[in-house]
Amino acid sequence: MDKQRFRLAEYFGKPAQYYHATFDHITHKINRQHQKIPVILLTDVYLVDSQDKKIRLANKNDFIDVKGKHIIADHLWVKLTKPWLELPQELLQGDEIFFLANVEQYKITRVDTITKRNQIWDAMIKKNKKIEASWNYYTKHHYRKNFMTSLQKMRAKQQENIAEAKKLQMQIKLVDYSLNHICKIHVVLLKKVKKNFQRETYNYVRFKKQRYKYSAWLAARTMAYIENSNMKERMIK
Repeated sequence: MDKQRFRLAEYFGKPAQYYHATFDHITHKINRQHQKIPVILLTDVYLVDSQDKKIRLANKNDFIDVKGKHIIADHLWVKLTKPWLELPQELLQGDEIFFLANVEQYKITRVDTITKRNQIWDAMIKKNKKIEASWNYYTKHHYRKNFMTSLQKMRAKQQENIAEAKKLQMQIKLVDYSLNHICKIHVVLLKKVKKNFQRETYNYVRFKKQRYKYSAWLAARTMAYIENSNMKERMIK
């Protein structure tokens, strides 16, 4: 589990909550059926009530954003669904919304996460082999008065290392959390659009008919807006 989304686990299986987030862009992910699914990147997600008033979180290990707010996730990928496309205007990077959603759990198949778990186990095996090699070397060159007792202590130490490795592996969860069943989306802030860009109106009927063709067009627009903004910033600098 990403350390910046661990607080979502507390709300898994519980009633839907309201969340405030910043819209970034639309893209696509490939699902298990090899279909392209449109998804939205949301950043700086924090808990709010039904009036968009922030619910304070104050755990010592909370993740804090650049504004000093205790957030529940620094970023999330959520599905582009009907409620999003029923908004009156197109969302672009920096726009802020709040909405009602449930927490969903999903399995992690990322290579880096699995590698970390394997590294813990490999390190334990290497450590136990070193312990046994040292014990064997000493036994070969020195007389052990209490041979069996010494052997049992060595094996017990190896078992401690195994138990510790399993404990550390369990801390690296092979599940992560996101938000699903998003509804009651409210636009809080629409940033002023660049002069050479105009917001479009979402069209859910068109999405139903064209699917990927329409969502790809929306995704391309959100990325073009970001690239255009970045280019202007570079020119100013």
